[in-house]
Amino acid sequence: MPRALLPVSNPDQLAYRLLLDSDWAEAGGLAQAPAELRVLLTTLFDSPEPMWLAWGAQDKHFFFNDAYLPLLGGKLHGAMGRGLQEVWSDVWSDVSEAIDDAFAGRHRSFRNLPLQMDRDGSLKETYWTFSYSPLRLLTGEVAGIFCVVSEQTEQVQQKNLHTRQVEAITEQARDAHLELVRAREQLRQAQKLETMGQLTGGVAHDFNNLLQVIGGSVDMLQHTLPPEAPQLRYVTAIGSAADRAGKLTSHLLAFSRRQSLTPEVFDIRESIRALSDIVGTVLGARIGFEVSLPETPLYVLLDRNQLDTSLINIAVNARDAIVGEGQVSISIERVDTIPSVRQAAPMLGNYVAVTVRDTGQGIAPEVLSRIFEPFFTTKGIGAGTGLGLSQVFGFVKQSEGEVDVQSSVGTGTTFTLYLPLTQAGSATAPVAPSHRIANGTGLSVLVVEDNVDVAAFATGALAELGFNVVLARNAAEAWAELQRGAGRFQVVFSDVVMPGVNGLQLARRIRDTYPGLPVILTSGYSELLASDPNHGFTLLRKPYSLKQLASALAQATQQPRAG
Repeated sequence: MPRALLPVSNPDQLAYRLLLDSDWAEAGGLAQAPAELRVLLTTLFDSPEPMWLAWGAQDKHFFFNDAYLPLLGGKLHGAMGRGLQEVWSDVWSDVSEAIDDAFAGRHRSFRNLPLQMDRDGSLKETYWTFSYSPLRLLTGEVAGIFCVVSEQTEQVQQKNLHTRQVEAITEQARDAHLELVRAREQLRQAQKLETMGQLTGGVAHDFNNLLQVIGGSVDMLQHTLPPEAPQLRYVTAIGSAADRAGKLTSHLLAFSRRQSLTPEVFDIRESIRALSDIVGTVLGARIGFEVSLPETPLYVLLDRNQLDTSLINIAVNARDAIVGEGQVSISIERVDTIPSVRQAAPMLGNYVAVTVRDTGQGIAPEVLSRIFEPFFTTKGIGAGTGLGLSQVFGFVKQSEGEVDVQSSVGTGTTFTLYLPLTQAGSATAPVAPSHRIANGTGLSVLVVEDNVDVAAFATGALAELGFNVVLARNAAEAWAELQRGAGRFQVVFSDVVMPGVNGLQLARRIRDTYPGLPVILTSGYSELLASDPNHGFTLLRKPYSLKQLASALAQATQQPRAG
């Protein structure tokens, strides 16, 4: 049986000889070795486990049993005169230090040391555990060291596999947790919107009815008082206050996504180009402003006025965030993905991204998460209502889009509005508004209104314009009037929110039964209209002015009647 003996005198110039039992006899055999070494060598050579023995603190001799030879990777054969440092080149730095520690009387071990081994003709990574133990004489002197080696490749591979499985499970759990956090955040946001919607929707209808009476009365006074009347300045002040109150209600409804939208198809490039002069005026001379638009038309189906209001609101915030000189830019591009925003999952589709950048002071992280909340503002008292960005958020979400905000304190802020594109190939031709006060002489209007004060204003205003007015308090009374003679009326002017049959249901019934009779709907708030913007009827939002009422009536009565 072959034995390996490596005499060691200089670790850098180690040589070895392969010795058979007969070689030992020629060299004096084990009988020439110390008794302690003979016992150890017998244990070493008879062990089935990979082991080696180093003997002699000064002139170290290394003995390897047969089970250890494969660990040398074939380097032992044909390498006469080469050092042990080269034989153990992969791990020499660690092994030499461990050997010195063991001869110094300290136990050392290596767990799962990686070694490249020749397995089936190819090098593969294997793992081994080495345990070094000093061998002491009765005098306490360390005469040698024993190293017991065991392969741990299978155990390490199983552990690594288990670790990867655990990591995979952990990753899945992390993803599930993030999804849960995202769902909770979306639920919280939805509940906040719903609560705000219930709050604003519950008061908006009655509040706008009150504003309608106030604003309408102002219009009637301005229409009837002579231009030199001293009372006009008070009337104008009341009208301005009513207008501001109406805008507050409108912004609240926009945030809660209950605003009645009037969508139309238009090229968003042209809309932003037309708006750029107004935005430039809002920003002022101290702030540079530029617009970057693509050459290809991008058609959207949106409420153009609400889009303009959103961009102006963002521009106002950019202006207020810039101290001294600065820069604001608006750019648009077509995108096919909305990224993850506020924990929501990304959305694929055809969208246009409208980006507004400024070089202002930026928004602190603790403020950024609250900027869309109604009435939240960092501006001074009287400098802002805290509803501008709420309108932006509500309009974009109600339009089935998304709004993202990125900001860095001291650098600036970027708002990106993701809005859906439409498949329509051309813009809807805008209807030119009529600015004249309609003359209703000889024309009859069926007014359907359940609120006493609003009904009084509407009938009085229409009578002032020369219309013949018939008032119905609800849909049932209105239908009875139509059955008595629908030909008497040139237009029906109906509120939407009424007890029993609502105004939208009444309008559809009139369209089906009397298709040539135009219907104008009016409402300060209606979830029915907010959820069905494509109802097809002319909508006059409360509070409306006398001019707006006259314009809507003029357009309706000038259309040719069918049948």
